[in-house]
Amino acid sequence: MNFWSLLPRGFTVLAPMEDVTDHVYRRLVCDQGEPDVLMTEFTSAEILCSSKPERALQRLVVGEGELTRRPLVAQIWGSDPMALEKAARLCAERGFAGIDINMGCPVKKISRKGACSALIRFPALAAELIEATKIGAGNLPVSVKTRIGWSKPETDQWCGHLLEQRLAALTVHGRTVKQKSEGMADWHEIARVVALRDTKAPATKIIGNGDLTRANSAEKLASGVDGLMFGRGVFADLGVFRREGYRPYSSWTEGEKIALMERHLTDHFRAWASTKDYHQLKKFFKNYTVGFEGCLVLREMLMQTNTTFEALEVLHPWRTRLR
Repeated sequence: MNFWSLLPRGFTVLAPMEDVTDHVYRRLVCDQGEPDVLMTEFTSAEILCSSKPERALQRLVVGEGELTRRPLVAQIWGSDPMALEKAARLCAERGFAGIDINMGCPVKKISRKGACSALIRFPALAAELIEATKIGAGNLPVSVKTRIGWSKPETDQWCGHLLEQRLAALTVHGRTVKQKSEGMADWHEIARVVALRDTKAPATKIIGNGDLTRANSAEKLASGVDGLMFGRGVFADLGVFRREGYRPYSSWTEGEKIALMERHLTDHFRAWASTKDYHQLKKFFKNYTVGFEGCLVLREMLMQTNTTFEALEVLHPWRTRLR
């Protein structure tokens, strides 16, 4: 049942991203080039096990045929071992290929709850949460995504501790919690995790994350990691996972970018209608309106819209002109 052990070295993963990697966006990315593994948005175990789980369940919705196409991992977070056990069991029942625990999110409103990145300061609780998740997951592999430390690298202590928990996979983002998304990811520290793995837990796959692009992926693999997780790099290059016929996103035509944006808008509306705030889509507009004449004007017009239909009306004359 441990699909991680079957993946060839150099495998790729689409990172779990808040309000980004729902099933609509996952399918859109995969149609440009498929990663080897997908992850859901991160999901609160406590809310998932509450009397009103709807908001959390929304993050676990899968697309048609998605569970059989490639491994899809449910990412959960929390600070209550019992909740993580129950959440893992629910995810297993829904057919996910594995369970990943978020121990790296630096958002303060989350870490203040003693969850995600806060667990770097509470390693004993982290071990309890992993064990509870394993119980709930049954035969499914359990993995963790984390960072190299709180305010400075604590690779040996923290990542070494996680490796002692015999995880199926460990994803390491090469920044501290204090850095958030600033500065450069430290791939030397990620390489240290690989060395620790070799002595502590040879069966655990190590996945590197941070500042990854198509152009530097071979260099990052040289750190010794088994796989690469792309997050923000997907925004800059939607075809980053394509194996054959790859073209840098900068070479895509205006028509290709606008057509993909129309599809995203339409698919998002069909999937979520009024259940998700339209304005969440605006974070994607910059990714589609770049690299062609008038793109900034188009982006500004789109940012003024309040519904999917308004956005499509803005795009229509641009598409007509390109025919």
